[in-house]
Amino acid sequence: MSEKLEIPEWTGSALTNAAFANYATGVLGVFMQQTFAALALDTLGPEFVAAVRRFSEFVNRQRAFDATDAVAAADAKRDALFKALWHAWHFIMELDADDPLHQAAAQLKSEMTAYKGVWTHEINKETTELKGLQRDFAKGDNTFALQTLGLKTISDALFAANHEVELAVEARLAERNERVAEKGTDTTPALRKAAANLLIDCCRQVNAANRINATAATTAAVTGVCAVIEQYKLVAAEPKSKQGKDEPIPPNAGGDAQPGGEAPAS
Repeated sequence: MSEKLEIPEWTGSALTNAAFANYATGVLGVFMQQTFAALALDTLGPEFVAAVRRFSEFVNRQRAFDATDAVAAADAKRDALFKALWHAWHFIMELDADDPLHQAAAQLKSEMTAYKGVWTHEINKETTELKGLQRDFAKGDNTFALQTLGLKTISDALFAANHEVELAVEARLAERNERVAEKGTDTTPALRKAAANLLIDCCRQVNAANRINATAATTAAVTGVCAVIEQYKLVAAEPKSKQGKDEPIPPNAGGDAQPGGEAPAS
């Protein structure tokens, strides 16, 4: 009589953090699909859920930290608007000196030349400098010159975009502060080790339950986790650059449930 299939003790040490998070979530999904109660995981199961969830937060943070996309988009918008303003003013300045448009552009010469190339400056420095330009443009003669040149709409849009950058940077700082507070003293290696230890403990418990009193649930769990392990052994054999480094965990990896709640038995 052949021996029963058992889950091997495999921690996935060769996996990247992102791939390990996917692996742990896949194993957890199998357990949750059969329910913790049916697998004698009433205590270990919820602990495993918490460990996988916490580790996943650290892995996903590497990809989305600081909301840099929002800041970059706002910064690119204001840079484009300043360049439009600058080039329009610059070419008007090439008109004959007695042209009314040239005269209006000359009114802005000291302000515009003072901020030449502002879009190349550090992001916060640029924000401060454009606030200065906004104050200069608010002076009566300068406002009239902008209106004469038809550049008031562009300048208004520029300063609105500058404010968007300021708000995006503030949001980035608030997110950083929040995540530093959430992180506490935890580290990615320590959280990975905790999740791996609980994964092994859960697998041992399911193996024991299946040896002592095999049921449809324990058998399905053993088979399912073995399949997940085989899949991630193939992943581990790949170079780390191909393991999905820093990618978010795919939905429903390894089962119909995600960390945070136990799925009903099918």
